[in-house]
Amino acid sequence: METQRDIEAVKAVIEEWKAALSACDVERVKRVWDESYDGLTYIAEENNDALHGWAGVEGYYNGLADVTQADWEMDNLKIDVLGDAAWVYITYVVEAHLQNFGRTMVFPGRNTFILRRVGGEWKIIHYHESLSRDRSRETWDWFFKKGS
Repeated sequence: METQRDIEAVKAVIEEWKAALSACDVERVKRVWDESYDGLTYIAEENNDALHGWAGVEGYYNGLADVTQADWEMDNLKIDVLGDAAWVYITYVVEAHLQNFGRTMVFPGRNTFILRRVGGEWKIIHYHESLSRDRSRETWDWFFKKGS
């Protein structure tokens, strides 16, 4: 049975995730993950395949080193706690400058998270993001047309 305290603790993890990404602090964002959990899954909107295990999650975040600015806004936060597990849903808009592309991009989307309580702390074990279907072309069409 969920308690308001559990809900607030899960919300704090998601707020820390967002704050760490907004600060472009890769090490800080990795700390909200449960690196001890063998079943970690990370599904990024730009990848066809999910990343699994700590090596996949850590590698993804280490690859964000070229992001020099990221302004995250999130809303529609929904949380449910089921014993020692919790799920979270958010919608978001992030405006990020990607050095390797030499451009600032806007990503409107939605995320789901699964967290588990381990050692008295809530940690992320599953992440799935997808762009808003009506705006994804605005974000990525330039990339797919550049080789044409």
